[in-house]
Amino acid sequence: MNYKTFLLSLMLLLSIAATAKEQKDTAFANLYRKYFELYADSNEAAFYDASEKLKAYYLERNKQDSYYKVCLNEILYDTEHGKTYRAIKKCNSILNDVEKEGSKHYEIVYSALGNIYDMRGNYRLAMKYYNDAVKACSPKDTAALATIYSRIASLQAHREPQKAWEMNERLGKIVKRQSADYKVYVVLKGEIAFYLKDRKRFEKAYQEYLEIRKNRPNLDVYGKDMMDMVYASFQGDYETALKILSRKSTDFDLLDRCDMRILIYEMMGNRQKALEEVAIRRDIRDSLNSDMLFESINEINTEMGMNKMKEEASRKEAAAAKRQNVLLITAIVLLLVALGLVVSRNLMRRHMQKQLVKKNKELEIALLRAEESDRMKDSFIQHVSHEIRTPLNIITGYAQVVTNPDYKLSDKERNRILGDISKNTKEITYIVNELLEVAEEESKQHYQKDDCISVNAFCQHMMAQAEKENQGRLEMKFNTELSDDFSIHSNRRAMEKIMEQLLSNAMKFTQEGYIALKVEDSPDHDVVRFIVEDTGIGIADKHHEQVFERFYKVDAFKQGFGLGLTISRKMAILLGGGISIDKEYTSGARFFLILPV
Repeated sequence: MNYKTFLLSLMLLLSIAATAKEQKDTAFANLYRKYFELYADSNEAAFYDASEKLKAYYLERNKQDSYYKVCLNEILYDTEHGKTYRAIKKCNSILNDVEKEGSKHYEIVYSALGNIYDMRGNYRLAMKYYNDAVKACSPKDTAALATIYSRIASLQAHREPQKAWEMNERLGKIVKRQSADYKVYVVLKGEIAFYLKDRKRFEKAYQEYLEIRKNRPNLDVYGKDMMDMVYASFQGDYETALKILSRKSTDFDLLDRCDMRILIYEMMGNRQKALEEVAIRRDIRDSLNSDMLFESINEINTEMGMNKMKEEASRKEAAAAKRQNVLLITAIVLLLVALGLVVSRNLMRRHMQKQLVKKNKELEIALLRAEESDRMKDSFIQHVSHEIRTPLNIITGYAQVVTNPDYKLSDKERNRILGDISKNTKEITYIVNELLEVAEEESKQHYQKDDCISVNAFCQHMMAQAEKENQGRLEMKFNTELSDDFSIHSNRRAMEKIMEQLLSNAMKFTQEGYIALKVEDSPDHDVVRFIVEDTGIGIADKHHEQVFERFYKVDAFKQGFGLGLTISRKMAILLGGGISIDKEYTSGARFFLILPV
């Protein structure tokens, strides 16, 4: 069963649970059990036979509530098996019945209509009917409200994630922590946090989800693939996240898979893949709408065939009835012809639009790449010129002084000048070597992770190296949650370069206070988190992502090319992890380096 209908159908099935008196009725109990089994079956004739018998049973006993809920289960069954036109007709028929009888079942019918359009990717109509369901629902009917809130939150997650979060919080306020609905609320929190790109919210939801699984191991597996996929994405393990999305799982439908792949490709920085997935999503949505349209045409053809049979039967009774049927058939044929022309025109228009959009995107990508290439070239020239100009000017000036016979220099002055020339020559050599090293790291596409690294010993070694540069100026702290024998398999040289860069940056921008290196284990023991924290000048929120861009420096007058964090993040990704900045820390700067065990 598609997960779009899972929650709503579950509510309806459970809400017609048999009373104690009915359970003692053996015939009814057998029918009731068979009905539940057939609901998940594709044998349409057998399901409807059981459904008609169940409806007759409730009508005989004047149980209107149970009768209508069986009718609505038929709607969900039709929707799930591609009979959208039939499902919509049944919804309209039930609405007419409840209006005549003054019944109170509007919210369930509206929920079913919302679910129909939700499955077809029609966001506007789905939201309309879900909102109608909320208005029609009694505030005391928390079970129905919980189902509607969960559907709205799921529908809004991709388009309006902040509104989806608020709607899901309304769900959380009315469900009990021990109920299955509470797990739905927690899983939705994880899904919406993914679309918000809010790692902190997701980690809280993920911990709560793990506790639910631990305390209630017999609960169904709904939500596991969703939470595992989001967890992998936030860890930078995009390959695993994409593999989970490709599984056959009730946690995702076709459109959800596309939306999540688009976001993952954006997180990876692969814009081309994201654009390709956008086109795939558009084609799937068009296909769903086309299926709905042609299924409706088939239903109309079926009805037309039935009308033709009625026409033949009534022809013997009156010529007037014959003319009416002929007119009806003609009108339907003309409608089908017109409908076919409209469909053909729309399909052609969509095809041309897709071709135009594709060409525009290709031109846009080419332009962006050209602009980025020019920017990188200009930035590179500017940074190299700036870094080399100062030492060259010093060397040139002192060289003129030393070689000019008019200047009378003492041995002490001459040695000092020659020392400065040597120092600045070494600085230029260092700059050239740094550029060559950066070029080498940029060209790499993977690292061999053959080194078994003792984490605590590694960190103590890096702190000792940093202390040589620090020379007692700042307090150097090291804290660990790991045992001394805890090791990971990675690339030592790459890890050293990353840690060296993070510690060097911390010392460069900290005048007083301390530099701290902490190591933490993840709850599921899959990753290790290295935290470099300082009490320096910090980084403003607007620069949190820019500092990872090439040649970007918050302080343009500081020495360096602005490539250190760029290369460090790439190295971390190639090691299977990532680097990020803690937005909550305000006493300086705090960087997270996450690596897989």
